[in-house]
Amino acid sequence: MNFLSMKYFLTLAEEKNFTRAAEKLHITQQTLSAHIGGLEKEVGTKLFVRHVPLELTDSGAVFLRYARIFSRNELALKRELSDVSGQYKGILRIGIAPCRGRVELPEVIASFRETYPHVSIRLHEMANEDIWNALKRDEIDVAMARVLGELPGIAHRPWMEEEIVLLVSKDLAKGLWGEETGRIFMPEGQRKRGLSLRFADCPFLLNSEEDIAGALARKLFRDAGFSPWIAVESENMETLLDLCLMGKGAYFCPKNLVKALLTPENREKLYVLEFQDGKYGLSFGYLKNSHRWKIIEKWMDAVLHDHE
Repeated sequence: MNFLSMKYFLTLAEEKNFTRAAEKLHITQQTLSAHIGGLEKEVGTKLFVRHVPLELTDSGAVFLRYARIFSRNELALKRELSDVSGQYKGILRIGIAPCRGRVELPEVIASFRETYPHVSIRLHEMANEDIWNALKRDEIDVAMARVLGELPGIAHRPWMEEEIVLLVSKDLAKGLWGEETGRIFMPEGQRKRGLSLRFADCPFLLNSEEDIAGALARKLFRDAGFSPWIAVESENMETLLDLCLMGKGAYFCPKNLVKALLTPENREKLYVLEFQDGKYGLSFGYLKNSHRWKIIEKWMDAVLHDHE
């Protein structure tokens, strides 16, 4: 029994299929089958029920729990040895929302890789709540997201501030409200407290409730006392921004991402409505392990330096 056996077992337990697991491991199905057979012989019990899809036996479920511990310890060992030697190498797993990653990370990743060429970056792009769940499961090393409250075993470090605004194309606004439009969309910087009932007849383009903007939108609808007309729901911010520009609906979106993703000409086509509760902080999150890989700290420092 060794780390390689654990890796093969964990991959097969995840894929539940010899062919897919072998492809993921870049070995033949026969080699994988032989390793698993040897492992079962060594522990003296069957670990998988061999039907489609594969299923863990009761012994396999116990073995899985310890295999994950071995895998985490192997990773911790490699990282601590990397820190001691000063030859930083390994895979840094980062959780971030897709569009935020596209806007905020390319330059810092390029610079970071020049400084630490043996450290690979693996981006896990997902909704805000999913990022924190992945961190709790130790599937990522650093979360870059809005903090959801105190999470046991997780430390935080402030990153940056964002603000959700409502975007409405000027053509759509004039079609809905005519001469009232100017009173609805006050000059930028004059913060509104919430949505008015005037928006009850407006079509909306929404992210899911797990998304920060999607969650704020639904709170504003509840506070205003109306059910929204949801024209399109998607996790793809760029698609929703395009539809917003086409006048197909109003869209809640982080203000800094609007500036980064849209040209000045396109931004001129939109009204922007701000909200009292629209601002929030984003933070780094990481597990409070007995040994934290130094690369995690260096990554956070690099991102903050890029924002200065």
